[in-house]
Amino acid sequence: MYPGVVHPVVADLRAHLGVPAEFEEKTVNIADGWAFVYGNIVGADGRPFDYSGTPYAEAAANGGRSRTYAGLFRDDGTSWARVDSAVGPTDLAWDGWAERYGAPAAIFRIPTD
Repeated sequence: MYPGVVHPVVADLRAHLGVPAEFEEKTVNIADGWAFVYGNIVGADGRPFDYSGTPYAEAAANGGRSRTYAGLFRDDGTSWARVDSAVGPTDLAWDGWAERYGAPAAIFRIPTD
């Protein structure tokens, strides 16, 4: 686990969702002061996340949201700062982040199970 990177992920999730949520990391890739984080959004109780009561509830009810999270963070010298993120993407929302932000392309690789 990478708590220094995961703590801002949880804060970002809660800010977007407006309800308690936790993060179950699947991939944390770090290089040259950049971190790409990918994983599952889970409820505060550890169960699969329920979008009810969030700004994404309608989209989720219609299949327009997944229970995954992807985030790009930059080490500012004292902490990891969020650069961009995708809450519940149904596609490769991070495609293009390497070029857009100058992050190393290699960090966006997600191992297949």
